[in-house]
Amino acid sequence: MIRDEYSIETRAAEIFDHRTKEYFREVVSSYQQGNWRSATVMLWSVAVCDIIYKLQYLRDISGDEIGKEILDEIERLQEANARSSEWEGRLIDEIEERTRLLDLADLDHLKYLQRQRHLAAHPVLSGNSELHQPNKDSVRALIRNTLDGLLTKPPIYTNRVFNALVEDLAESKSVLVTDEKLRSYIESKYLSRADLKLEIGLIRSLWKLVFRLQNDDCDAHREINYRAIKLLVGRNPSDVRDAVASESDYYSHIAQEGEPARLLIRLLSQHPSLYDCLNDAAKVIVEHVAEIDADARIFAWFLNGSLQDHSEKLIEWIGSDEHPGLSNEVVVSLQNISDSAEWKKQVYAIFNSYYGGSWSYDEADERFSVAISPFLSKYDAKDIEDLLSMIDGNSQTYDRRGARRDHGFVRDRCNELGVNFDVYRNFSRSVAR
Repeated sequence: MIRDEYSIETRAAEIFDHRTKEYFREVVSSYQQGNWRSATVMLWSVAVCDIIYKLQYLRDISGDEIGKEILDEIERLQEANARSSEWEGRLIDEIEERTRLLDLADLDHLKYLQRQRHLAAHPVLSGNSELHQPNKDSVRALIRNTLDGLLTKPPIYTNRVFNALVEDLAESKSVLVTDEKLRSYIESKYLSRADLKLEIGLIRSLWKLVFRLQNDDCDAHREINYRAIKLLVGRNPSDVRDAVASESDYYSHIAQEGEPARLLIRLLSQHPSLYDCLNDAAKVIVEHVAEIDADARIFAWFLNGSLQDHSEKLIEWIGSDEHPGLSNEVVVSLQNISDSAEWKKQVYAIFNSYYGGSWSYDEADERFSVAISPFLSKYDAKDIEDLLSMIDGNSQTYDRRGARRDHGFVRDRCNELGVNFDVYRNFSRSVAR
């Protein structure tokens, strides 16, 4: 037997408005005492009140004109006939026709609650003039649907939140310099009361801004917006994958080159299942960018089937006559493609190849400082031996002026690990002179 683990009391703690939360206690009390008819009638009243409170919030806090117009119309209906409940039905119609406060499924649940409330509150004259008596299970379902579909939802529209978010990020990006600061800021200010639908909506809007549009404003704020969308995707990756798959053509409408395409490949490197959700046209773009753009190729491991295959192809490519040049930021970020121990080892082999493939003294200076020095303390004996082999085979590494200093750090690590570096003659000469 499957047990329903849903807790009305626990979910009720998440009700957005404190007045709604107080009124809802009466619904729970009636339900627990077996007064299911009373619980149904009160639940409808609580739902109507909550919609009013949400519209007032939108009017007073967000300056929403539609919310103000709906409230003004409802007030006029009430003043015209204080005893009539006609305004309640009109309120639901206005919410459906003029706002996106509730989705279609939630509106259907609300209309069903309205019908059940009518049956519970008024005798049916065509029958025995008796009030309808709902059962426990049907009332529990009404309560659950109203909680999840209305009462616990914040009074916000996706578009309004999106506009506020991107404006806020643009103004605050100089402060939100780390991903942890960004996460804390966005989650506390925008996501603490958001549901999955809102988060998917934000991703959908940011996707266009980050991966498709190219103009001065988008370019200026692309990095902070990318970090935001990366954060959002990471919160619910399987749900995001379903959303992308369900609107493949929308998400596949991407820029054909430049920073938007490079950033998309970065995101796909963290969530490769999204690549499978794109249509063939988008995949052609991704493959082309990865082929012609060195920084993009570094992250496009999902095109090579596995991280192991990808690392082997990168090492071959880095050591080829193409002599790819990579930005320092990309080199450092390479280790973040995967947090597995296997990938970390493969990254060190790529770093060694990158340094060993230097074509000039200056380039070797730069590559050692970026790709070797920060990670030497994590190298094991095998990693060091691979590095020594790369150094020994390229005079641009061992003959340069800075080799004695830089390779002195390598020698120290060899001594710590008990690696005999004397057999690497060119390396030994570089630290001895």
